Amino acid sequence: MLKYSLIGIPFLALYIFISSLISSTEWIWYLTRMFGLISFFFLFATIVLGELRLLSFVKADFKLFKYHVPISVFTLFLVLLHFISAVFDKFKWGTNLAFTDFLGFSFSDKWLTLLSLGTLAFYLLIIVGMTSMKKSIRMLGFKKWKLVHFLSYATFATAYFHTVNLGTDIKYSVLSVFLKPAVMFCFWFVVALLIVRALKSFDLFTDQAEITLTSAFFVILIVGGIFVSSVIFSVALDVPSDDVNLVNDVSADIAYYENANSLIIQQNNALFNQLINQGGGYIANNS
Repeated sequence: MLKYSLIGIPFLALYIFISSLISSTEWIWYLTRMFGLISFFFLFATIVLGELRLLSFVKADFKLFKYHVPISVFTLFLVLLHFISAVFDKFKWGTNLAFTDFLGFSFSDKWLTLLSLGTLAFYLLIIVGMTSMKKSIRMLGFKKWKLVHFLSYATFATAYFHTVNLGTDIKYSVLSVFLKPAVMFCFWFVVALLIVRALKSFDLFTDQAEITLTSAFFVILIVGGIFVSSVIFSVALDVPSDDVNLVNDVSADIAYYENANSLIIQQNNALFNQLINQGGGYIANNS
């Protein structure tokens, strides 16, 4: 893991230099958003690879686990790029924030609370990453390292709430219709795998097929349930009730009669003024 970290240091230094040059342009804002989203999906991949290995009946058969460490290191690298972009951003987010605001925690308002969740996820990711090196594992011992490694779930959950509530592209961009369901799917997919892992700890499965089918069942059940509930909720908000329709109809009628009455008053005033003018002219001509 250390060799991957050393390779990334020159790139981080170069990115810091580039960020300082574009800190007041919209590009730094785009980069902040982009690296934030990409790092979340790579964090998801890291968690899933670990969970799938733990759900494997024979762990040695899960060949994809060899990518777990490289992806986790790359995730930390992406989070650092996201952090650097946010700190240098003088175009949008960072205009009213000092460097220390990104390092500490503040719960004075909703925006700063969500920002603090991102900071917390960043610190947790560093702890998990630094303690996952071979020397660190030997120093801690496997049991203590395993306890520390459970922080990866807290990291993912914290990063999820930070992303889904603060992410501009998830809430406001044209891509939000795709990105928000994708991010939510990632979160609930991990929750489903954790449920199956808890069931596996009770020795309920006899082979890999049972584990795979149970995982698929919970993924479909949870993700499908969330999707159906959100659709029903959105439809309920879009369709007004009979009372709302009645109020709208009455309001429309009142507005119509008010406009008609105003028009009649204007016509009467105009006719009255015309008669006054004609009467004045008649008197002037016969005097």
